Amino acid sequence: MKPRSPFIQPFEQLPEELPIYPLENALLPGGELPLEFSSPTDLLMFVDVLKTDHLIGLVQPRLHDPASDIYPVGCAGRVRQYRERKDGKLNIMLTGLCRYRIIEELPMKNGYRRVRADWSDFRQDYETEEVSAGEIDFFKGSLRHYFDRHNMQVDWEALDKLPIEQVVNNLVLVLNFSIDSKQQLLEASTVLSRMELFSRLLEEKGAPIMSAPAQGRRVN
Repeated sequence: MKPRSPFIQPFEQLPEELPIYPLENALLPGGELPLEFSSPTDLLMFVDVLKTDHLIGLVQPRLHDPASDIYPVGCAGRVRQYRERKDGKLNIMLTGLCRYRIIEELPMKNGYRRVRADWSDFRQDYETEEVSAGEIDFFKGSLRHYFDRHNMQVDWEALDKLPIEQVVNNLVLVLNFSIDSKQQLLEASTVLSRMELFSRLLEEKGAPIMSAPAQGRRVN
C-alpha cells in the first residue's frame, strides 16, 4: 500500500460526483500540478471543493470529436495547499490521487462542470506496483540518452532518490508531448506499461520536449 496522508479518503469513499477542470495536461496519481484560479467560476468551484472532499477532476480536451469535447478518463487532484493573493487570485497545488472514468456529465453548478465518476477500473492507483530494477534501469537509460542527446541538464542524483512511479507520473506533466500522447500515458493500465510507452515516445520525438511551466492551458 502506498503511504497515505490521514486526510485522504480511502478508495471506497471516493465521491460519486466530481467537479471537472478541462486542461491541456495530464495529471497522474502522485503528480504535482500548480494552478492559478482567477475567474469567478473557478473561485466558486474552489470554495465548494473545500467544503466537501477537496477533489477536482482534471481532464484533457478532446479535439475534433463531435461526440464529446473531453476525454472519458481523467485524474482527480487533491487540493494539497493554496495561497490567497492580494489581487484576488489563488495559487493552488494539486496532487494527483486516482484516475476516474466519466459516466455522464451532470448539470453545471455555480457555472462549473460536474460529472458522475466511476473509479472502479483504477483501484491500482491506491496500490504500490512492483517494478524490477532492470526495468527501471532501462527506462532511466532512455531518459538519460534523450536528455544527453539534446544537452538538457537533469539532477540525476535527486531523480534516483524518487520512487519510479513518482518520476514517471511527474515527467508526464512537464514534458511537451501532444494531448493524445499524454492521454495514452494517463490511460496506461500499469506503471510498467506507462514506462514502456514513455520510452517509445522519447525515441519518436526528435526535438527537445521540456515544457515550462508544468501547468498547461485551461480549456473552457
